[in-house]
Amino acid sequence: MEPMDVSVTDEEYMMMKAKSFLETDCYRCRSWLLTAKSMFPNNFGIHFECYEIEKNLRCVQRAARCFSCLLEDFPNEAILWKEIENFTPILCMDISCLSEEQTFFREMFSALPLSIQQKLLSVCAERSEDTMEHCRLVLLLLNRFPQSSTELALKLMDTMITAEKHNQCPNVINCYRKILVCDLGPLLVSTSTLNQKNLYKMLTKTTEFYITYAMGGHSIIQNLPDTENYIKTPWEDLFASCERIGKKLSWELRSVLSQSDKRKAWKKVSSFAKKFVIASNNSELSKQLVFCGMILFVRHVFDYNKSLKIENGSEYLLVKAIKGPKVQINKPPLKQAVLSIATKLNESLIGITDDSSEVLDHFKMAFNYWELLTNKEPMCTDYWKLSAQIKVDTFIGQFLNDIEFYQGKYKNLFKAVPVHESIRKSLSLVTLYYCVQEFKKCTEHIFEVVDQIESLSLYGSLSTEIANPPEDREMYYIQIAKLPVLQYCVKIMVQILYNQLSNYPSTSDILIGHLLVLSQMVWPEGKAIAEDMYNHIGKLPLFTYPQFSAYITNIDIIEHFMAMFMENDKCVLNVFPCVASSLSPRISTRGAGKGVKEEFRTALKKQVKRWSEPVDETMLLFFKNERESLMKTATLMEKSLTF
Repeated sequence: MEPMDVSVTDEEYMMMKAKSFLETDCYRCRSWLLTAKSMFPNNFGIHFECYEIEKNLRCVQRAARCFSCLLEDFPNEAILWKEIENFTPILCMDISCLSEEQTFFREMFSALPLSIQQKLLSVCAERSEDTMEHCRLVLLLLNRFPQSSTELALKLMDTMITAEKHNQCPNVINCYRKILVCDLGPLLVSTSTLNQKNLYKMLTKTTEFYITYAMGGHSIIQNLPDTENYIKTPWEDLFASCERIGKKLSWELRSVLSQSDKRKAWKKVSSFAKKFVIASNNSELSKQLVFCGMILFVRHVFDYNKSLKIENGSEYLLVKAIKGPKVQINKPPLKQAVLSIATKLNESLIGITDDSSEVLDHFKMAFNYWELLTNKEPMCTDYWKLSAQIKVDTFIGQFLNDIEFYQGKYKNLFKAVPVHESIRKSLSLVTLYYCVQEFKKCTEHIFEVVDQIESLSLYGSLSTEIANPPEDREMYYIQIAKLPVLQYCVKIMVQILYNQLSNYPSTSDILIGHLLVLSQMVWPEGKAIAEDMYNHIGKLPLFTYPQFSAYITNIDIIEHFMAMFMENDKCVLNVFPCVASSLSPRISTRGAGKGVKEEFRTALKKQVKRWSEPVDETMLLFFKNERESLMKTATLMEKSLTF
């Protein structure tokens, strides 16, 4: 028998013996532990060592029983609370992230009697000095024990709102708001009897959080584990949360949020507004309508903003529709004419340059909700109040700008033009300066667009909407791609030049020639422009346009010039420098000089060979070389409107 160390106490000796069998014979180990506990029932060290040994053996049930005894018999021991502090944060962690030891602690906690679990969570939450840990423990307590008091849940809600303020979170997308809205909110609404004030508080906090997350382009929420720091489906989560709260508030409209058919949802909302809210001027019904209507409105604006960005990297921009060239440009009115803000959306006023986008549908739906919420009481006052709380205007700037464009408030929009240089900025200024009839600046920005157009990766296609918009069209969405943008700039220059030709026929040669060149970009609609130019030429004794050979590649125009040369005995066509010196009215009218006719015919045949050249490359060359004369024409056109 081994001699016993007289300096070792009986308790220590028995624990040493138990530990000596820990790895070789767990039954003998436990026998020594049981004996020690029986002999020294009030010794914390023995009881804690029993717990430690069962923990090391990974015996969940035995460890839980030992731990329960420790809590009941030795509730004030510092070592025990140190152990509790070590494992309570694990209870709030995602199961998939746990190590073997952390999994053991979680399982052991679950094996504790429910009364012990509840007491432990409650005490740990109270003792915690870390706000986030406190919130998580109380939340865990509420989840595990729904019968916990409503006061505790409300206190937690206030704690999280206060923590958000005191921690000076830069925006509502923070860890406290996320847990409040995503974790505590559903629990509060489903298990507690909240009064109306607290329901509306939770509804506002929830709406603000999800709208800011979705509209602000947020992804990662700071200071949260990887499994919790993002929202996968913010809109669906918002709809579900608002439906839960709406049910508590007995809202009739709550179901529209999850309505898949957007038109049916709008029909129900507008019908509800007319039948109940506007007719009765009921404030509670108005709140219901404003919350549901605003959420759907912002969702449509979200879809609208998204549809403005095309998957291939391009985007759409709302611009003024340019009508036929014979539309007379008059002096600008002294006071800007705008549509009334209460004017219903006239769908025929807006078009789009292709058929592959949902932009128009989203704009129309968003406009409907906007008009309903901002133009009739009592919704109007409630909307602006809620909008200010949630800062909705922060996220709907593009939509509001397009509303102002629709209403004709062009001068207000110059301040909204993007600051950084881009083709979008230049094109925005082109259409705005055209709308306010500042044609010199409009043309300057057309040249900016032309200089930037080569940077566009998307080629796009020519659009009938641009070339020949319907008579009642006032604006359309243009795809920011090479061909439609260039076509739009050409259409504006056509109208400027056409009006200048009407005002100053004495400068007609260069204007007629330029219009013939530009008409090629809007062909076949441009054929009417060309026909008009032929009539102008037919009335002149001499038509001089030496740039003809550089820019005219349209086969119809070339053939018509051949016919005019052969048949018109009143006008000399001085369009080819190589034969210009041989031309004279005498030769052309009397048919003499077959050599001259042959030279002209040869020049035209040479021109015909260029028929397959891309018209956009011809236009870019034209704008580059004729900048000075085009700027001069635009300046004269603008001056003519000021007198």
